[in-house]
Order: sequence, then structure tokens, then C-alpha cells
Amino acid sequence: MAAFSSRLTGALLGSVAAALTLAAGSAAAAQAPVETRPRIALALSGGGARGLAHVGVLKVLEELRVPVDCITGTSMGAVVGGAYAAGASAARMDDVVRKVDWNDLFTDRPPRDEMTPRRKQDDYSGYFAPEIGLRNGSLRLAKGVVAGVTIESFLRKLTASAAGVEEFSRLPIPFRAVAADIETGQQVVLGQGSLPLAMRASMAIPGAVNPVEIDGRLLVDGGIANNLPIDLARQTCGDVVIAVNIGTPPMKREEITSALSVVGQLVNFLGKEHVDQQIAGMTAQDVLIKPELGNITAASFDKAADAIRIGEEATRALSAQLRRYSLPQAQYVALRSAQTRDPDHSLGRFDAIEFEGLVLAQPATLLHLMDAKPGVPLDEDTLTRDLRRIYGRGDFDSIDYRIHEQDGTRTLLIRAKEKDTGPQALRFGLSLSTSLGGDSTSTFNAMFSYRRSWVNPLGGELLVNGQIGRHSRLGAEFYQPLAYDSPLFVAPYAAFGKTVRPIYASDQHLADLVTRDARVGVDLGAALGHWGELRIGALLRQANATTETGPEALPDIRTSDNGVRLRIFGDQLDAPWFPRSGHRVMLEVYEALPALGNGPRYHRLDLSLTRAYSLGEQSIEATLGAATSFGSRLPSYAAITLGGPFQLSGYATEQFSGQESVFARLRLMHRFLQLPGPLGQGLYGGLSLEAGRIGRSYSLLGTKGTTALPDTLWSGAAFIGADSFLGPAWLGLGYGGAGHVSLFLSLGVP
Repeated sequence: MAAFSSRLTGALLGSVAAALTLAAGSAAAAQAPVETRPRIALALSGGGARGLAHVGVLKVLEELRVPVDCITGTSMGAVVGGAYAAGASAARMDDVVRKVDWNDLFTDRPPRDEMTPRRKQDDYSGYFAPEIGLRNGSLRLAKGVVAGVTIESFLRKLTASAAGVEEFSRLPIPFRAVAADIETGQQVVLGQGSLPLAMRASMAIPGAVNPVEIDGRLLVDGGIANNLPIDLARQTCGDVVIAVNIGTPPMKREEITSALSVVGQLVNFLGKEHVDQQIAGMTAQDVLIKPELGNITAASFDKAADAIRIGEEATRALSAQLRRYSLPQAQYVALRSAQTRDPDHSLGRFDAIEFEGLVLAQPATLLHLMDAKPGVPLDEDTLTRDLRRIYGRGDFDSIDYRIHEQDGTRTLLIRAKEKDTGPQALRFGLSLSTSLGGDSTSTFNAMFSYRRSWVNPLGGELLVNGQIGRHSRLGAEFYQPLAYDSPLFVAPYAAFGKTVRPIYASDQHLADLVTRDARVGVDLGAALGHWGELRIGALLRQANATTETGPEALPDIRTSDNGVRLRIFGDQLDAPWFPRSGHRVMLEVYEALPALGNGPRYHRLDLSLTRAYSLGEQSIEATLGAATSFGSRLPSYAAITLGGPFQLSGYATEQFSGQESVFARLRLMHRFLQLPGPLGQGLYGGLSLEAGRIGRSYSLLGTKGTTALPDTLWSGAAFIGADSFLGPAWLGLGYGGAGHVSLFLSLGVP
């Protein structure tokens, strides 16, 4: 009886407990409705410019009120997906994609007005664009044509609304990017750290864009490992996967026309099998969107609007399948309201600015290049200009930043990766020209330079350059800043070489004057911000000028030529040879002082002013020049000359020489093709109108007097030109009146 009573009591208590539990569960259910809709994951494939179709897909998904609970992406899929996950709306991304200058995006050099004066002057040397590193006795090339500094800046702006979020699961929409380890070829899933850096790693096409180092691994475009990460999307959150495959179909043989196209074809082949496997694993609940992009290639960024439209059309064609997952209006609006954030480009104030990763470069020198200061409000645009300015020194493979907050202190940490190919670099160049006219001439020169940066903590730089050909030289300069944050510098230099100048009597080429000289000097200078620099210094020179071909047209000279030189160089042109905006000022004054070596006494001033304007693809460049000896007599090797392409184009190169000159040029240009950033600026066609006068020209055949050309010389040219990574090139037809016609072709420095 006791046992039965005990069992009955237990049963009653159990029933009461079950009833209480059920009631509690019902109350909780009433307070928090259970979400029954499936979680939807978006998987976006890579494909370069074809990936802009993803923007069109997102626009239609928003129209259909299809929710997105997580995103995975590869390459351009990671760019579009990462921006959407960070809070950008499809409409905002559409606007950004249509307005961005894609050529500028794939150019890492900062605008020339932000470059240091030394790097601007390099532009006039005629060297090819690529630098070749020299380390441990071996030559090293960059790992990519594009370093990706400008790309990463663009990605930071695109994801500004999620700045500071380092766990991608905590983004408004959880996100994963796919990259590949170039050492092993394995897939690397990026789910934390810097979102822009992860996006750039995912799109780093091997050979085209520099790899990205993250956690000790060298990462490249994820397309070679998993170009359509459906499996990752399912793992991340997806009960249902919407996959968008815009992968580039294999190119035909006639379409494989460059190294980049070969690399692109290889990436396509490496990823195709894995994409097929991913698609084969999709279920009836999943949706595959495959925009038919036709002739839009991975490089067709100029067809962004077409790619977006095709993405929209492909998605609307599947509306019936997608509407299965549409949410009621109010519910979808609430979801998107939580997922969408307005970009905030203000970074606020920082208590400190520090650098990470520096080995040779010194923080104090780099801080001097920045407008950002501790305690001053900072925005993304200002910081972007600062980073590009630092990158423009030529010492770094990459540069980015992160924000670190600890114990109430906000620190801006700038991560600068010094060049694997540095700090020693070689550059090479060619200069050739030929003209057909009254006097056919041809010249050829091969050039090289060696640069050793950060010789000491203050940023000392050794520059050695040489040239072999019609004009030969070998010179070296050591540029030494006087303090970390001082614009002052000292620059000793030495050089020797040979120049050849033609001597004319009217239109007749009589002889060549060959001048051999050796010089040493030292300049004290000041960098005038990014505008230019001022130098003043002493120069000691030994000159030997002789007529080596033809009759003895001018007396031989063997003398010392010592004096003081003042030089001002200011350059804000956007491009050195085909400028579309900005100005340039070049002034040099030389005073020869016999007291320093019993040489000739003379004075010389050279002044050149250039201004450029543009409207659309049209541009105007105006140049004024003047040179004078202030009434003194210049030795023959220091003569002022005019003649040749764009210096009176209808006449022979240096056909006119004398003691003073005035010159004016108006060049009208049309850019009919803009080249991708790594290849150059563009192809141009134009007209050049020129006028000049030489005063007190040299009389010839041994006499010591001077004569004057009586009239202003007029000339002009019609030309086509290219501003390429190999340097400037021109093909033109010059006319100088009275039958003076010249057909000229030149590559390199004119």
C-alpha cells in the first residue's frame, strides 16, 4: 500500500510539472514567434568586369523582397558581396560602379601633384615604367603589374559603413571571401581581419595584381580554388542557396593576345572543374542565376552599365522561383533597414599615428608627408591621399591602415610593406628619333639608372644614371635630407660624358660639334612641398669642344668652366609629355666665374613655363620659353638652340643656335583612346603651332662674330602620339615654311 501510494504521488507530481512546462513554453512562444522561413545564402562567383552583373542581381532581389542572410564571394563576387554585406544598398553600388574611373583604379601612382619632386623629375628621364629590384645579387621583378593600393582605397570607401568591424560574422550581413594560397593552391576562407584587404586578396589575379600577405600566407584570386563558393555559403548559413555564376567562358585562340589574357585563360581553366562540381551539388530548393554576358570580358569595365542590365534581366527571368522566398513588405523593409548603413567617411580623431612593418623607412620621414595629425579630425579621403603620397616615394609594395582602440586610446596604425625588390632598383630606357626632310638625321641612346634608397635613417638616396649612344654620359648624385622633418637637403654630384650637336649654315649641315666634359658640384636645396624644389650650388667643369666631322666650323675649345648655379623646378602637370591639366615652371641661372679656375666669364638664364587645360578628351598645352646670356658671349658648347620636333618642327634638330632665344608653342590634342593604367595614359592626335627667334646666332667657319636671324621662325606639326609605359612616342609631319618639311618619328625623351 505504501509503495502504491508513493508511485501515485510521483505520477501526479510529474503530470503537474509537465503541465507547468507546457504552459511556460506556450507563453514563451506567444512572446517570441518562431521564424519559419529558410535562411538564404548568396554565392557570388568571380569574373572580373563580368562580376558587375552581380549588382543587377542584387537590385532585382531587392525588388522581389528576397532576403539575404549571408554572402560568400570570390574575386569580383567578393567585392560586390563584401560591399553589400557591409551595408551598401544595391542602388548605391549601382551609382558607384557607373561613376568610378576604372583606369584610375588600376593605377597605383598617386596624382603627380602629390608626388615628391624627385619622382616627378624621374618622369623626364625617359625610363620604362617597370622597376627591376636588385637584392642579394639577383634581379627581382614585382609580383604583379598593379600593386593594388588604389584598389584597396576604393574598397575602403565602398565598405566605410563597416569600418572597424573585424569579425565578418558581425557585419550587417555575415560574409566570407575566398582567396587562394599561391604556395599550395588551396582555398583560403577569409572571415576576419580587414574587410577591404580580404576583398583585395580575393581579387588579386596572379601576375596582374600583387598577392596579399595575410597571416603568413601569400594570397591571390580565389578563382583558381573555388570560383563559385556554394558549399561555403551552405556552411555559413544557407538552407537555400542563390548562386550567381558569371565565370568567363574559355577564350578562343584569336582572343588570346597578351600575357594578361593567357593568365586569365589559365585562371578560368583552373577553376572550371570545381565550379561544375559546386553546381552539380545544388538542390531543387536552390536557384542558379547565370547571366549571359556575351562579349563582355573580364576586362570590359567600360561596359559596366551593360553588365548590370544583363544581371537584372537574368534575375527577373527567374522571378517565379525567387518569389517562393519573398517576404511581406513590412518584414522585408525592417530587415533591409537593419542591414543597410549609410557610409561614414569620417574617421574621427586619433590620439596617435604609428607605423607597422617598417625595416628601413623611418616613421618620422613618412609622417612628414601626411596631412593627418594626431588630435585633428580625419576623413577617409584625406587619409587615402596620405597613403598614396607615401606609396609614391617608390619604396613600398603596399600600404593600408587599421584602427586600434585600447583603454580609451585610439591609434591609427599604418601598415607599410617595403618592397621585396628594394631598396635597390634598376630602370632602363631607350631614346630614338629619326627625321626625313632637308637633312635626314637619326639618333639612338640606351639608358639605365640605379637607385639605392634609405642609405641612412634620414632617407639618403644614391642615384646613378648612364647613357650610351649619340650622347653618352655617366653620373651620380647623393641626395641627403638634413633632418627627418626638414625640407632642406644637400646633394653632391659628379658626371662626365659626351654630347654631339650639329652645326648648320642656313639649311646646310656643315659639321658636328663634339663636347666632352666632366663636372663635380654640390647643391644646397629645399623641397617646396609637392610643388617642386629650389637648388643653389657650386659647379666645377672641364670642357673640351671640337669639330670632329666636316670642316672646322667653330674653333676648338679646351677650358675649365666653373661657377654658381640656381635652379627652380615646379611641376603640377598631371602627365609629363601629354598633360591635360596643371602647370610647370623651370628656371635655371648660371654664372661662370673665372676666379674659380681661369675659365670664360658669361651668364646664362633659361626659363620655361607650361600650362595645360582640358575639356573632355580635348586638351590644350601652352609653352613659353626664353633664354639669354645677358649680353655676354656663350662658349659654343653652351649655345642656346632651337629646331626639331615641337621646337620648330619643320626644321632639323638644333638647326639654329645663338646667344638668346624666345619660343612659344600651342599644342592642341585629342585623346582618342585611354589606355589601362599599367599600360600608360592614352593615344593622342593633335596639332602643334610654334614660333621662335634666335638672337646673336653663331657665325661659322672660324670667325668670331655673331649674326642675327632676321625674322621670327614659324612652324607647325600634325602628329599622333602615345603616352605608354615604354615612354612617350610621336609620329608627326612638321612644316616650317619656304619648303621646310620634316617627317619625324621618336620614342623616348625628345
